Amino acid sequence: MVGYKDHQTETCDDGLPNVIVHVATTPAPEQDIDALERIHADLATRGLAPAEHLVDGGYVTPATIHRARTQHGIDLVGPVRLAPTSRAHPGFNKEDFVPNWEERTLTCPNGATSPPWKPTLSDGQERMSVLFPRATCRACEDRLKCTGNVDGKGRHILLLPQPLQEIQNRARRDQQTRPWRERYALRSGCEATVSETVHAHGLRHCRYRGTAKTHVQHVLTAAGTNLIRLHQHQPGNTRTSPATRFTRLCRQTIDRTQTDSC
Repeated sequence: MVGYKDHQTETCDDGLPNVIVHVATTPAPEQDIDALERIHADLATRGLAPAEHLVDGGYVTPATIHRARTQHGIDLVGPVRLAPTSRAHPGFNKEDFVPNWEERTLTCPNGATSPPWKPTLSDGQERMSVLFPRATCRACEDRLKCTGNVDGKGRHILLLPQPLQEIQNRARRDQQTRPWRERYALRSGCEATVSETVHAHGLRHCRYRGTAKTHVQHVLTAAGTNLIRLHQHQPGNTRTSPATRFTRLCRQTIDRTQTDSC
């Protein structure tokens, strides 16, 4: 993959126009999550760090949620990747097990407790390896649904460090609820911003070579978008989205009709 990515951060306060307050330009192959810390650091340096940051799932892991909260005081909101499931073996997810962080054990939904877990590394990251005894799982009625192992092996689970595991469990639980979905629905405005800057302002057509010049193009595109939005904003309008040309034309027609009726 060649080219660049434009990471846009915009406001979404009620009654105010949505304006782009930060732009980050990165090489296209770079993962979204790798740009998040630089975005938060830049926002904090400029005094623009939000209390709540609604992001795409590509920016979210338990680690980024924890880092945003502890380092910048930002509540990062986005879908955490769900546990992999199998239709053939629905079983229990990791968050269905209860950890005892002091005893370093894990208790399954059916009440079986594991031996003390062992520290390990997975993809270079610290994890806790929990292995339930073969005999305990073999005697369980839910073994096939839980482990999916026909040979009777015990359930094996990798835990994150305690703060991250607690964040992951809570996020996976909360994002299945209606209040969380309604809260996250505010991010839909960002998709409209992407569409506006791409289709109305040619954002995907790179006019320059090199990251520095491309970043200038991204910044100027954001500035132009902000000028249009500020011009279109109607004081006292509680909607966060700018009025379209058709909407403004309808309002002008209504205003003229009311004036003529007086």
